[in-house]
Amino acid sequence: MQAWRKKKGLMRAAKYTTVLEPMEREVLGDLTATVSEALIARAQSAPKDELAELTGISSGHKDTPEDPSLARLLPDFAREGDEEFDGENSLMRSLHENDICREKLAHLQIIGQAVGPDGGVEISLSEEEAHAFISGLNDLRLYVSAGEIAGGEGAQEDRDSLVEWLAFNQDSLLNAMMGQ
Repeated sequence: MQAWRKKKGLMRAAKYTTVLEPMEREVLGDLTATVSEALIARAQSAPKDELAELTGISSGHKDTPEDPSLARLLPDFAREGDEEFDGENSLMRSLHENDICREKLAHLQIIGQAVGPDGGVEISLSEEEAHAFISGLNDLRLYVSAGEIAGGEGAQEDRDSLVEWLAFNQDSLLNAMMGQ
């Protein structure tokens, strides 16, 4: 992967560009699809709430996801050791988890469009897309780093390399956005 660059136009807004290797493009696209599917499945499996249906306020799960990767993307609203009042965390989760999933999916959609079936190894993003791309990369990195690994030390090294590459991609784009 080439480092992200900022291209300024005289009459146009800045664009952020990079070129991926074909394998990097494929891995990024597959990973984006995997995380998107996990978030969609989580949102669709939320229990139905009669009050939510009457008021139009979406209602999500009350419990933390069992999958450690999803739990990393959708953490509790309170830290361990904090005082909790009568299910406050469950209430916050049920009210906000679907909105959080929706926002994460929107960010992942930007990545998917950039590298998807019609996308190529050359990626060009607007300022707004770049912000979403960074957020999506962060979610991918968190999801992969929290996953359980089967396959021994080699699989662990592969996962660590993928997490490192995602972090480099994120850092490179952030540096380009900051003008460094």
